[in-house]
Amino acid sequence: MMLSVSLAALRTFVEVARLRSFKDAAQSLGVTSGAVSQQVKLVENRLDVTLFERSGRNVKLTEQGLRLLGAIHVPFEQIREAVEDFDRRRSARNVVRIVTPIALASHWLVPRMDRFSRRHPDIELHIDTAHAEGVRRQLFDIAIQYGNETAPGVEAKRLPSSKLVVVGSPQLLEGASPIRDPSDCLKFPLLHDHDRLNWPAWFRANGSTHLPAASRKGLSFADESLLVAAAAAAQGLALVRDIHAENLLLHGRLKIAIETSMEPFQSYYLLTPSLVSQRPVVDACKNWILSEMARPVFLDLLSRP
Repeated sequence: MMLSVSLAALRTFVEVARLRSFKDAAQSLGVTSGAVSQQVKLVENRLDVTLFERSGRNVKLTEQGLRLLGAIHVPFEQIREAVEDFDRRRSARNVVRIVTPIALASHWLVPRMDRFSRRHPDIELHIDTAHAEGVRRQLFDIAIQYGNETAPGVEAKRLPSSKLVVVGSPQLLEGASPIRDPSDCLKFPLLHDHDRLNWPAWFRANGSTHLPAASRKGLSFADESLLVAAAAAAQGLALVRDIHAENLLLHGRLKIAIETSMEPFQSYYLLTPSLVSQRPVVDACKNWILSEMARPVFLDLLSRP
């Protein structure tokens, strides 16, 4: 049986529940308080429940009201965000929203913004750090993420591979015993990513058959940007993507500790929703990112004017 309550009535209920006020909801919706009360009454009559307890100006959700709000709040919020996103795109056709992991944004993308602006002065970028919900709901024009898992309607392109390199601060490395082979790294504190898998894998890739316990010990960080920062702060050696360390290497805040690298477990992928991939400004940004990713690591910033 089809529901005989209008979306307008349900939206009015959500607004009253959000603001805890019939008067404020009326102002928000641009209608009278009487119209708000009438719409809420329609929902209550249809469901045969009381949704609010009223005491003077105070409004409180009943148990039934809480249940209904929990069931319909998220869909209405998604509708609101979709409409706002549409309005934003319509009013700012030259704005491109890029969602990316914070490590890539802070250590790779931001240092290149001047170069992008010189090539595309009419395009404005809005850079946001990646969060799974935003990527899942396609709240972006371009996204960069680990792995190629996507939702329907999203195009994914693998970006050029980066390498995991061992880095440390000059303060940590200068004056210390030289690092000539992988086992020498164990003379220093080892800094880890969240799952502590990279260092053991790196030791195995470099011929260590019996992994020392120290290969899993030490500080760990949920985000690689924090890992890079800890290495620059002389907290230990870090195994990080070269594109994340590149800027600090070029500015002397980090040094390569040993000339041995490893492929990361996952590659970066560039995502674009099919509905926006043909926008000229999105296509221009996508091509620029691909060209930047194809430049040799370490050499490109040295060639900047």
